[in-house]
Amino acid sequence: MAFFGYFSDRLKYTIIKPLFKNGDRSSLENYRQISLWIAFAKLFETAVFCRVSQHFQVHNKLIPEQYGFRKGLSTIDAMRSCTDSILQAWNNKIHTGGIFCGLSKAFDSVYHKFLLQKLKV
Repeated sequence: MAFFGYFSDRLKYTIIKPLFKNGDRSSLENYRQISLWIAFAKLFETAVFCRVSQHFQVHNKLIPEQYGFRKGLSTIDAMRSCTDSILQAWNNKIHTGGIFCGLSKAFDSVYHKFLLQKLKV
Protein backbone atom coordinates (compact mmCIF):
# COMPACT_ATOMS: atom_id res chain seq x y z
CA MET A 1 0.00 0.00 0.00
CA ALA A 2 1.39 3.40 -0.96
CA PHE A 3 0.59 6.72 0.65
CA PHE A 4 0.94 9.97 -1.23
CA GLY A 5 0.48 13.38 0.27
CA TYR A 6 1.02 17.01 -0.35
CA PHE A 7 3.02 19.27 1.91
CA SER A 8 2.46 22.90 0.99
CA ASP A 9 5.49 24.86 -0.23
CA ARG A 10 4.51 27.61 2.21
CA LEU A 11 5.16 25.21 5.08
CA LYS A 12 8.62 24.33 3.72
CA TYR A 13 9.90 27.87 4.22
CA THR A 14 12.91 28.14 6.52
CA ILE A 15 15.39 30.78 7.48
CA ILE A 16 18.93 29.45 7.48
CA LYS A 17 21.40 31.22 9.74
CA PRO A 18 25.07 30.54 10.41
CA LEU A 19 25.95 29.62 13.98
CA PHE A 20 29.55 30.08 15.11
CA LYS A 21 31.12 26.96 16.66
CA ASN A 22 34.67 27.94 17.62
CA GLY A 23 38.05 29.02 16.24
CA ASP A 24 38.66 31.70 13.64
CA ARG A 25 35.48 33.69 12.94
CA SER A 26 36.65 34.46 9.39
CA SER A 27 36.75 30.75 8.41
CA LEU A 28 33.49 29.31 7.06
CA GLU A 29 34.40 25.84 8.41
CA ASN A 30 33.89 27.22 11.94
CA TYR A 31 30.18 27.79 11.38
CA ARG A 32 27.29 25.38 11.12
CA GLN A 33 23.93 26.15 9.66
CA ILE A 34 20.74 26.14 11.66
CA SER A 35 17.28 26.16 10.13
CA LEU A 36 14.46 28.14 11.68
CA TRP A 37 11.24 26.40 10.62
CA ILE A 38 7.62 27.39 10.67
CA ALA A 39 6.23 25.89 13.89
CA PHE A 40 3.65 23.68 12.12
CA ALA A 41 6.30 22.17 9.85
CA LYS A 42 8.47 21.33 12.87
CA LEU A 43 5.49 19.73 14.64
CA PHE A 44 4.71 17.74 11.50
CA GLU A 45 8.33 16.56 11.24
CA THR A 46 8.24 15.49 14.90
CA ALA A 47 4.99 13.57 14.38
CA VAL A 48 6.37 11.74 11.34
CA PHE A 49 9.61 10.94 13.19
CA CYS A 50 7.64 9.50 16.12
CA ARG A 51 5.49 7.34 13.83
CA VAL A 52 8.47 6.02 11.84
CA SER A 53 10.49 5.35 15.00
CA GLN A 54 7.58 3.49 16.56
CA HIS A 55 7.13 1.42 13.38
CA PHE A 56 10.81 0.43 13.42
CA GLN A 57 10.60 -0.58 17.09
CA VAL A 58 7.34 -2.53 16.80
CA HIS A 59 8.55 -4.43 13.74
CA ASN A 60 12.09 -4.90 15.06
CA LYS A 61 13.71 -3.26 12.01
CA LEU A 62 16.77 -1.78 13.72
CA ILE A 63 19.88 -3.73 14.57
CA PRO A 64 21.16 -3.46 18.15
CA GLU A 65 24.23 -1.56 16.89
CA GLN A 66 22.05 1.33 15.65
CA TYR A 67 22.54 4.03 18.27
CA GLY A 68 21.74 7.23 16.40
CA PHE A 69 18.25 8.71 16.62
CA ARG A 70 17.06 6.14 19.15
CA LYS A 71 15.52 7.10 22.45
CA GLY A 72 17.67 6.21 25.44
CA LEU A 73 20.80 5.51 23.36
CA SER A 74 23.72 7.82 22.65
CA THR A 75 27.22 7.98 21.27
CA ILE A 76 28.42 7.05 24.77
CA ASP A 77 26.55 3.74 24.44
CA ALA A 78 28.11 3.15 21.02
CA MET A 79 31.62 3.83 22.39
CA ARG A 80 30.98 1.58 25.38
CA SER A 81 29.83 -1.27 23.13
CA CYS A 82 32.86 -0.85 20.87
CA THR A 83 35.25 -0.74 23.83
CA ASP A 84 33.65 -3.84 25.38
CA SER A 85 34.04 -5.75 22.10
CA ILE A 86 37.71 -4.75 21.81
CA LEU A 87 38.48 -5.68 25.42
CA GLN A 88 36.69 -9.01 25.09
CA ALA A 89 38.71 -9.81 21.96
CA TRP A 90 41.95 -8.87 23.69
CA ASN A 91 41.07 -11.05 26.69
CA ASN A 92 40.58 -13.95 24.26
CA LYS A 93 43.89 -13.12 22.54
CA ILE A 94 42.14 -12.22 19.27
CA HIS A 95 43.73 -9.60 17.06
CA THR A 96 41.56 -6.52 16.82
CA GLY A 97 41.45 -3.69 14.34
CA GLY A 98 39.12 -0.88 13.49
CA ILE A 99 38.25 1.49 10.71
CA PHE A 100 36.62 4.73 11.76
CA CYS A 101 35.12 7.12 9.24
CA GLY A 102 33.85 10.64 9.76
CA LEU A 103 30.38 10.74 8.24
CA SER A 104 29.22 14.18 9.36
CA LYS A 105 28.72 15.31 5.74
CA ALA A 106 27.72 11.91 4.30
CA PHE A 107 24.09 12.83 3.64
CA ASP A 108 25.24 15.86 1.63
CA SER A 109 26.78 13.51 -0.93
CA VAL A 110 23.63 11.38 -1.42
CA TYR A 111 21.94 11.61 -4.82
CA HIS A 112 18.56 12.68 -3.45
CA LYS A 113 16.48 11.77 -6.54
CA PHE A 114 17.78 8.19 -6.32
CA LEU A 115 17.11 8.07 -2.56
CA LEU A 116 13.53 9.26 -3.03
CA GLN A 117 13.05 6.66 -5.77
CA LYS A 118 14.27 3.91 -3.40
CA LEU A 119 12.00 5.11 -0.60
CA LYS A 120 8.87 4.80 -2.73
CA VAL A 121 6.74 1.80 -1.76
